[in-house]
Amino acid sequence: MGNLRHFFYFISLGLFWGLSPTLYKFWSIEAIPVSHILVITGLGVGLVMGLLAWAQGKSEIFAKRIHIYGLICGLLINLPFGLNIFLARHVAPTDLAMVISTSPLVNYVLSLGFAQKKPDGRHLVAIVLGLCSSAILILTREGPLGGQISGWLLISFSVPFLYAGYNWYTHNYLPEGADIYVIGMAESFWSGIIIVPLLLWFAPLNLGIAPSWIVVTSLVLAIAMWVLERVAYFTLIREKGAVYTVQAVYVSTPAAVIFAMIFFGGSNDIWLWVSMLVLMAALSTPKST
Repeated sequence: MGNLRHFFYFISLGLFWGLSPTLYKFWSIEAIPVSHILVITGLGVGLVMGLLAWAQGKSEIFAKRIHIYGLICGLLINLPFGLNIFLARHVAPTDLAMVISTSPLVNYVLSLGFAQKKPDGRHLVAIVLGLCSSAILILTREGPLGGQISGWLLISFSVPFLYAGYNWYTHNYLPEGADIYVIGMAESFWSGIIIVPLLLWFAPLNLGIAPSWIVVTSLVLAIAMWVLERVAYFTLIREKGAVYTVQAVYVSTPAAVIFAMIFFGGSNDIWLWVSMLVLMAALSTPKST
């Protein structure tokens, strides 16, 4: 039962991550300031998870250790999250997803460097196959979905390293015995709060202009999606570790391509299916570690 639950969280996490680049691109088209997105989604997710924790009678909602951990997590997640949203203005959503798919390799190397993992041939094979799956996609994209290699694309390669630092901290400093909803509440709440000064300074809210219904709907859906994503993420981080968790990008990579095709156009081709076959090989190679 535990393996089935982990698999469900794993696939859900990959699908949520796969949809995210499409959301980033949509928000860039609508010219929503990055600071607005970080504050609204951070406080929204924090509020929902806080209410869920309170409804379940969780006792550590205001615990100091939880909020210190949440504050640091909020600082660390805002760097790659905000950079992703900004880069969506300049990099195709498919290309952005491909770059992020290098995260497992970065996490694995980091784990080796801190002696948290021993060299594992099966895991290395899975990572190489996953990267090959991503490479097939990025090298065979054509038309409007294919981004051009540019300075922005090169800058985007910093994102996996930022996520690696975040994943390393969340896994190694997760408060012992803390509830997942309480942790998600604290991280999301602080990720929004710390951006408020930047919002007020660089892009204050214009209360005289009401956002369109589709923008409001996208933000509400993002909050709901990321509540579920936070539950899946912290559950897998606690029970399976960072290396296992970030391999969900091997689901998010083809998912990102498909979502981008649906919302932004583009044609399907044989290389997409070749990539997915390689992806399935990557997912079936390592043991659940």
